[in-house]
Parts: sequence; structure tokens; C-alpha cells
Amino acid sequence: MPTEIKESIKVMAVFDAGAAPVKPVKFKWRGRVYPIKEITCTWRTKDGIADVVHFAVTDGATLYEISYNQLTMRWTLEEAGA
Repeated sequence: MPTEIKESIKVMAVFDAGAAPVKPVKFKWRGRVYPIKEITCTWRTKDGIADVVHFAVTDGATLYEISYNQLTMRWTLEEAGA
């Protein structure tokens, strides 16, 4: 069962003008770097006027949900689970 985290993280991402304008590559949380081996799903939501892009990603062992607020340009680790 996923655990809600809701903490700011640092993310290395590739930005492109293609169909997937942002692609996270790895993220740093609590001093540890997590490589993203696969993006399993993406979706968009709104936070007020801000568009937020959500990513379900895995490091090969654990599934994480991270999000990118396009207005504030901040990344958040939303939840983590097996």
C-alpha cells in the first residue's frame, strides 16, 4: 500500500518540445539519489491556476508518484509504495 509523502524533492529532468515535454531521469530525496528506470504512467491535474504533471515512476524496486508544478517549477514526492 502506498505511503503519502508530500515532500519537496530535487529532480534531474529532460525538457523537450515533443509529445512528452518533461521527462524525469532521477530524483533526490532525503539525501539519497533514486534513478528512474521507468515512467509507468503520466497524468495532469490542476492546483488552482497551475498545471501539475504527475508521474508514476520506478527505480526497479519501488513505485513512486512524483509531480511537477508548471507554475512554481517545483517537484514533489507525492507517495511511495511497493
